[in-house]
Amino acid sequence: MKLSTKLYLIAALAVVLVLLALPREDKLFSLLGIGDAKMNVRLGLDLQGGASLTYQADLSKTAAEDRAKAIQGVINVINKRVNPSGTSEVVVQTSGNDRISIQLPGVNDIDQAVGLIGKTAQLTFLSVGADNIPAATDINGEDLENATSDMNAETGQPIVVFQMKGGSIQKFADLTKRINQKNERLVIILDNEPLFNGTVSTPITDGKGEMTGFKGLKDAKATADLLNAGALPVPVSLVEQRTVGATLGAESIQRSLFAGLVGLVAVLVFMIIYYRLAGLVAAGALVIYSLITIDIFKLSGLTQSPIVLTLAGIAGFVLSIGMAVDANILIFERMKEEIRAGSSVAVGMDTGFKRAWTSIRDSNVSTLITCTILYISGIPIIRGFAVTLAIGVIVSMFTAITISRTLMQAVVRTKIGSKPSSYRIKMESETNQ
Repeated sequence: MKLSTKLYLIAALAVVLVLLALPREDKLFSLLGIGDAKMNVRLGLDLQGGASLTYQADLSKTAAEDRAKAIQGVINVINKRVNPSGTSEVVVQTSGNDRISIQLPGVNDIDQAVGLIGKTAQLTFLSVGADNIPAATDINGEDLENATSDMNAETGQPIVVFQMKGGSIQKFADLTKRINQKNERLVIILDNEPLFNGTVSTPITDGKGEMTGFKGLKDAKATADLLNAGALPVPVSLVEQRTVGATLGAESIQRSLFAGLVGLVAVLVFMIIYYRLAGLVAAGALVIYSLITIDIFKLSGLTQSPIVLTLAGIAGFVLSIGMAVDANILIFERMKEEIRAGSSVAVGMDTGFKRAWTSIRDSNVSTLITCTILYISGIPIIRGFAVTLAIGVIVSMFTAITISRTLMQAVVRTKIGSKPSSYRIKMESETNQ
């Protein structure tokens, strides 16, 4: 690809990034015909407040030696229900011996959250004959491999598509075959609410079925999340519900953002002073890096599993800025070594990027491995830190190797850009004078 084409693409990318980063990007969406879509950076409980719920577990029918396991099972199921992606800053923990405390950042519909958490999620499959007497089968929620929400292409109605697992595929095939032969009805019930009630035109041999009758796609997704999370091992009841204000407050948020901006500007000034023209290029790439990362946070707000930003997440973002600068420093120092060794600025620049790549790759891969470990083994707030740091690292690799390199290729072709002094490089002959 020609250098001029790359520069045009970078310029177009920068314009799009700025437009998406603006507070009123919904106007841009309207111009593009996307409608009333809005992007918002989702904030955690410490930045925007939310809801705090406390549930009481009914352990009256659970043996004393099994109660700790039952409580942990409740916590695991609730976590899957309210935080299916694992990236939201939801906190679910024990409170005493038989209570569970749940913190939900930015929850607007508390009643919906309460309904989702408190459902027993007992899934029942029934066969109903001409006498309308239901006959229970040996298939239930434990036989499901997974469930996903979708829209029926023909009817345009929201549905939940489920897949049976293992030996349950054959059990479901036998059930649907019997229902089909006897002209009976298949009824699927979740906590006394019917999700499907109809005939089976042909036996289902692949274990894949659909549930209908949802109010909307959001309702279907909530049901799919319930089925994937599984049933609660013991019943729970809500004993406390309250709204939580932001612990940091608007003023603290502004101070944190101001501190981050000051740090970014300080880094940019240092790079420009120390590396001069190369530092100016790095500053431009760093601004693009920041815009890309912010827009990723905002775009995730349009998905069903948005990235939730807390102070820990902000720390991960700021740390990734330092790593983005570190990549540029490695590149420019290798570039300076090549030029001092006698290479032209253009050759030194190209060689510097190539030789610094392995160091940049290895350090960033090590960081990504650490992020993966933190995400797998950490609590939600640590997972949020790991996600924002990983996103920052990946974006920094892109900007350092692609954006910075393309801009430097353009700069070294200019008259001022071809002089070593423009990069604060003193040649050996100049040093000896």
